[in-house]
Amino acid sequence: LIVRVLRERAEGGGTQRSADAAAVGPSLDVARILDAARPVWEAGSGPVHELVRVDLAAGGELVRSLAAYLDASGDVARAAARLVVHPNTLRYRLRRARERFGVDLDDPDTRLLVTLAVRLSG
Repeated sequence: LIVRVLRERAEGGGTQRSADAAAVGPSLDVARILDAARPVWEAGSGPVHELVRVDLAAGGELVRSLAAYLDASGDVARAAARLVVHPNTLRYRLRRARERFGVDLDDPDTRLLVTLAVRLSG
């Protein structure tokens, strides 16, 4: 798991090549949670599942936008900068998720499920 965490960090630009469990702390716990949640996610259905399935088949733009938005704790300007898009473009994408798929990011349970879904989808 530690190697996987370091590999994921390297994909995000990290340069750390070795670590112990204490050094990767929360990331290690998240990896364990995602491993436990994967079978539940894969057996599930609903609006978030539909959004991820449809969007990934179309290239994943909406999933990447949701991931950036959630990683930025809902800060549209910061998430848009990370995606290199105008903030209004990100707002449009978030609105599309709500209107087309019924995904309400104001609901904490939905936000958690979307967070898990985008992490599990890659």
